Amino acid sequence: MSEDTSKENRVDDSLFRRRMRRREALSTAAKVGAAAGIAAVAGGVGGYFGAPEKVREVEKLKAPVNLDFTVWEYNVAAIQDNIKRFQRLNPGTTVNLASDPWPEWPGVMIKRFTAKTPVDVTYDGEDWLAQFASAGWVVPLEDYWDNYATMYKFSSYVNDMVPFAKQSMVFNNKIYGLPYYSDMFTFMYNERVLRENGFDEPPKTWDEVREIALTLKQRGVAKFPYIGEMQAGGGGSFDFYILLTAAYGDGARLFDENLDPLFDTPDSPFYQHLQWWVDGLHKDQFISPDYLQNHETVVVQKLGAGGGALTVMAKYNLAAANTPGSSPRAGEFRMSLMPGKTHEAYGFAKSYNLTKATVDRGDDAIQSAINFIEYFGGSKGPVLKRWAVEDGLGFGFLSPYGDLEIAAAINKLYGPGAADLIKEQAGLALTEPHPVWFGSWIEYCYSTAIPNAF
Repeated sequence: MSEDTSKENRVDDSLFRRRMRRREALSTAAKVGAAAGIAAVAGGVGGYFGAPEKVREVEKLKAPVNLDFTVWEYNVAAIQDNIKRFQRLNPGTTVNLASDPWPEWPGVMIKRFTAKTPVDVTYDGEDWLAQFASAGWVVPLEDYWDNYATMYKFSSYVNDMVPFAKQSMVFNNKIYGLPYYSDMFTFMYNERVLRENGFDEPPKTWDEVREIALTLKQRGVAKFPYIGEMQAGGGGSFDFYILLTAAYGDGARLFDENLDPLFDTPDSPFYQHLQWWVDGLHKDQFISPDYLQNHETVVVQKLGAGGGALTVMAKYNLAAANTPGSSPRAGEFRMSLMPGKTHEAYGFAKSYNLTKATVDRGDDAIQSAINFIEYFGGSKGPVLKRWAVEDGLGFGFLSPYGDLEIAAAINKLYGPGAADLIKEQAGLALTEPHPVWFGSWIEYCYSTAIPNAF
């Protein structure tokens, strides 16, 4: 990203230009000597991060630190630019980036960890956290944070977290990270199409979704007004969560507190939503029958081409559908609270994790890694704001909703009033425990069991 100094694109980085506070735990000379790469920056304000003319080192590392950072492939150019700016503020730390395609990412990480390939900070997610943590590859961030120099105590971030984001980063009652990206699976619709066909408000129940879909079908608006997404093996667990979030709207839960199933009886909301899909596919025929071939990007394209008007997807797809010039219908799409009795939705968080290998390297490496995680994942940091303003990505904290620039960007990307609606849906969103076997179980669900049922 260029260093855009326009008012629209400016994000205040002043917090990261101030000298970071030392925790009381760093009162001894030895620990002060171990505090890594914390810099105050004088001069230069521009773009998201500023363009400092001079960096004054406040505390030096004992030796330069190299951090290996692993991510999946999403806007790698922006990640690399963020790294450059972090290194400018932390001249004692060099960050090496490794990225891999999203579908292969979990398997690649397992190979890295088992082969002891250097990994210091990594993306992680609720689907894999239990596996990575129980294997000892990542460590609870809360166990280390307050022993090192940081801008804010760990509790200040925890208290600011959206509940479902916090739960997504918990294993054995310990919090393992700060959110990189946190979002929900939401109901989306073409506002103009519904309004022109007599529906001034979005559907509040799944029966109303069916009614709208059948009306649009009968009037020839679209042969299949509801576009389904269930590309087995393509979108991974996201495809499963599309069904789960819709069932959450009627109060569904997968498991009880003992992890015994709640989804497999005909009176359960999850079972009933699967029946809604089966009826929509085979009886009423308003759901697109090519759902197994539809990746989320294909659904966005079909919505933009007028091939349908209703769907459920991860929220960021709404921003993609409304991107100016992306399609003849860009700007017409909106989200609503999840249809159903409770309007709950599935929420999740992908996070920045500290690895055991970094801890084994000692204080300098830990301090540098924590500096990095706070800069990239802190609720008041420039990286969170950049993702929110430029890409419309969700975040796992409450306080950014009060940022006027973020709110304006959300309303621009998602439609008028979307910032308040998204915050309301976030308050109703939830996640469930993800035990070690959860990833394998949902892989079987989305690749085999659910397609067979449909």
